[in-house]
Parts: sequence; structure tokens; C-alpha cells
Amino acid sequence: MADLPYSEKILELAGKWADGTITESEKQAVIDWYNHFDDKELLLSNEYAPLMERIEKEMLANIRSRIAAEAPSPSLEEKQPGILFRMKSRRMAAAAILAAITLTGVLLFTHTRLTSTQAMAQPKRSDLNDIQPGSNKAVLTLADGTTINLDSARTGNLTSQGTAKVLKIQDGELKYDAAKAGNHSNTSYNTLSTPRGGQYRLLLADGTRVWLNAASSIRYPTSFTGTDREVEISGEAYFEVAKNPAMPFRVLTIDHTGDTDPMTIDVLGTHFNVNAYSDEPVARTTLLEGMVKVSKGKNTTLLQPGQAAQLQKDGAIQRISHADPEAAVAWKDGRFEFSDEDLPAIMRQISRWYDVDIEYIGAVPTDTFTGSVSRNTTLSGVLKILKLSDIKVSVSDNKIIIKS
Repeated sequence: MADLPYSEKILELAGKWADGTITESEKQAVIDWYNHFDDKELLLSNEYAPLMERIEKEMLANIRSRIAAEAPSPSLEEKQPGILFRMKSRRMAAAAILAAITLTGVLLFTHTRLTSTQAMAQPKRSDLNDIQPGSNKAVLTLADGTTINLDSARTGNLTSQGTAKVLKIQDGELKYDAAKAGNHSNTSYNTLSTPRGGQYRLLLADGTRVWLNAASSIRYPTSFTGTDREVEISGEAYFEVAKNPAMPFRVLTIDHTGDTDPMTIDVLGTHFNVNAYSDEPVARTTLLEGMVKVSKGKNTTLLQPGQAAQLQKDGAIQRISHADPEAAVAWKDGRFEFSDEDLPAIMRQISRWYDVDIEYIGAVPTDTFTGSVSRNTTLSGVLKILKLSDIKVSVSDNKIIIKS
């Protein structure tokens, strides 16, 4: 194949990969192409459409067999390197397939969702100058204003507040251990805050578990007393609330609508996700288990599992009867999950996780994307896929620049 144009050679190798006839040396040639590709090589003509369709059919057969086998989704601890995107346009389909193969060893997709499985090909070692993904980072602010940097703090007892001990039990997890109920008038409130590029887990004194996403915060009592349990959040958090019918749990969201009347979520014991970033067009509560009541002023809605509530900027609440809970909590499990998301929505998530700014030059692209992207991938890996999706993107001074 030495006399073939390089793009045609790579497409031929992709076909061999799809039908299982590719050799190890030929696989390496595809991987080397991906790691050093020139954008000009991606302008592939329509004559390759039959090969694109053949590759897609092979991969669709693969996803059906894996679904039948109930293959598990990648978790944060497994450090999966896979990146997958599915664009509306088919103009770059073959090149995108090649890129996905090199990153995961196999491409799995349907018309509505793209899924990654355990990687079969090891990714190239990242450049030391590449922007790394986020990690377990947070700052704990005590009631007296004292701050503790948790990513550098030692494991063990950090401090005591009344009857509660504040423990860092492992990297990325903070626990409150209250031996007995304290005096309600002496209850202390702490705040756990993550920066852009950070995440953290929290075990409250009542046993409620909280996962805090990047650029988020939660204010909470060191122990729960009285007739209810109340916390305040900004940004995004996932809750697994400890059941206690005698003491209902309430979440207040702040800094979303800009007024003093927050959205409230009332629960007894349940699992739900709240996304209330101030730069998002809506605040969204997605229920996985149990039942919650979402309120804003006089507007109220009850959610059943699999439903979501969207709080608009004007205070109106819209109930989504068929939400996607798995996608809503994918961040907790180490993935970005997109379903017909526009580019600005995707880039807001990337901005928070990689601690970078976003700048658009010219018109903002209107394409929508569906896919699953590992949050353990370096920024360059994500940007390669955006380029393969025909997005003109570059990085300068910790800023992603997207040109129309």
C-alpha cells in the first residue's frame, strides 16, 4: 500500500480493523496517524461512503453483542481513557471512527447515543505541557472563617466542632462524625468549595452522601438538630440522602436566578442530582430514586424516579417526564455524557473541569453532539475529537479558542 495516498491508506486500514484482518503493525500505523494527524488529511471525499457504512455496520453489531452481555460502564476509579463523539453531519464520519478506534480499541454507537467500553489500546503518554483533567481538590471553610486546603491536608482528624469530628478519610472524601446531638443554638455551619478543575465527596453527620462537581459549593451544619435538615448549594451536586422521616431533608440552591428566593428541594430519603450553575440557562433537578418536591415561590412540582424539573430564569418550573438520570450523574462516575447537546453547553462543562476559559471568534457553531467522554482524558485528547468533528479549535494562554 506504499503507493496509496495517505488518507486512503488509513481508510483501508480502518476497514481491515473493522473486519478483523488488521495486523498489529497496521494497528500501530493507524495509532501513529492519529497521534500525528494533519487536519488537511481529514478532508475525505464521498467515494469513501461505502467504507464508512461498512465500518458503522461492524461497530453496530459489536454494540449489540456487548449490550447483550451487559458490559459495565467505565467508572472514575477505572481511569478509562476513551473519548467518543457523534456529530449530526457525516462529512467527517470516517476520520472520527478512526480516532475513536485508536482511543478505545472499538467504537460503539447508535443513532442516539455513543458509548465507550473498556479500552483495548493504550493511549499515547500525554505531553507534560498538556492540560490535565480535574482531580480531587476542595477548600473547607469552617464556621470561624478558618480555611483548610483538603487536597494537601493529611488523612485523619482535621478538627473538632462541638460534638462533631471532621475527618479526611481518604483522598477526595470528607466525613463528619457526630457522636451525639448537639445544642441547636450552638450548631456550626461549614462550607465545602471546589474550584474549576476540582471535585470532592462529603459524608454529612446524618449519613447523607454528597458528590460535589467542579466550581461548586455546599454549606451545611456540622450536626443536624431540630425538626429538619437543610443545606445550601451552588453549582452541581449529587445527593444520596439518609432516610429519616422525622427530619425531612431540604436543599436550597443559590446564585442561579440572582434573587433571594432560592429553589428548594424537599426529600425524605432519595437519590437525586442538582445542576444549578449560574451560567446555565436553567437549574435542573433529576431524580433517580424516591420522591422529591421542587419549589420556587408559588411554583411546585413533584418528581418520580426518571423525571427532572427545570427551573427557568423567570421562576417557572418545567417537569420533564422522561429524563435521562444516567446522563445527569455521569460526571460522578467519571464521564461527560452528551445527548444532542449544543457546543456552548459542552464547552461550559469542559471549562469547569479543565479550568480553562472559552472564547468564540465569529458565529458560534450550531451543531449538536451525542456521546460519552471520559473525564480522565487530557484536554488535547478532547480537542482532537472536536477537530475531527469539524470544529476549528486551538488553545492559547489557558483559553480554548473556537473559530467559525
